[in-house]
Amino acid sequence: PAWRAPNTAPIPSGWRWVRLGEVCEVNPRRPQLDRADNEPTSFVPMETVDAITGTIADLRTRPFCDVKKGYTWFADNDVLFAKITPCMQNGKHAIANNLIGGFGFGTTEFHVLRASPQITAEWIWHFVRQPGFLQDATEEFTGSVGQQRLPDDYLKSRQIPLPPLPEQRRLAAILKEQMAAVDKARAAADARLEAVKALPAAFLREVFPNADEPLPNGWKTHALADVCEVRLGKMLSPAAKTGNRSVRYLRNANVQWNRFDLTDVFEMDFTAEQERQFALKHGDVLVCEGGEPGRAAVWEE
Repeated sequence: PAWRAPNTAPIPSGWRWVRLGEVCEVNPRRPQLDRADNEPTSFVPMETVDAITGTIADLRTRPFCDVKKGYTWFADNDVLFAKITPCMQNGKHAIANNLIGGFGFGTTEFHVLRASPQITAEWIWHFVRQPGFLQDATEEFTGSVGQQRLPDDYLKSRQIPLPPLPEQRRLAAILKEQMAAVDKARAAADARLEAVKALPAAFLREVFPNADEPLPNGWKTHALADVCEVRLGKMLSPAAKTGNRSVRYLRNANVQWNRFDLTDVFEMDFTAEQERQFALKHGDVLVCEGGEPGRAAVWEE
């Protein structure tokens, strides 16, 4: 593995700097496994790893015959490290536990880090999930854009501070308690956010009757097309990017709930007639037909 110069950052007395490859096995070789083809086997696709908590949120099972070839093997207490972008930067790194028979399989986009007796899996896991560590690792990506991966040599050579085992366990316990408090606060914030998100719908339900309810006195029902003009905008095409009349236009990403995000507005070619036809007017309602259908805002510029 490529050598990285020893870290000169000061560390507490009794700690030392080591290469990660000195204290853990990176991508250990798979042993001979004795399991019937139809036996259920733990399986971890990338989407089941929670990027926020760094845990396996949905440990799945598949028949042994389906996973014994073409997937990454690991065992209980191994650290699964997502090596592909953007999963690596997003924090999709977890400790495998509660595997059927003590082992399982997952996507080939994991590096497996197996702790030696000198280090705990929790200490490795906390270290590799640091934003600074992940940011540094992006500079070592290899491969084409969109399919870039972190080579295992980088992990093997990366410097990590190593306290004595009792100190690793003590600090890991503190971090676990603090992370639990963060998760509790996040859950409470999410609950409040969901309640806030529900308010507009609740207010609208008070104004607009349901289809099976009688209308208030004096109200009438009309087709939307009877009371306003409904039309699509100009469709984007390769030819629309190469003309001589480049004009700014709004796309789905610019239309948010009850507002417009104009920080990144694209351009495409419009003829003079098309510009007159598709130009927005004060009071126009823009409704997304894709992405998040129904998301809408009123143009008041």
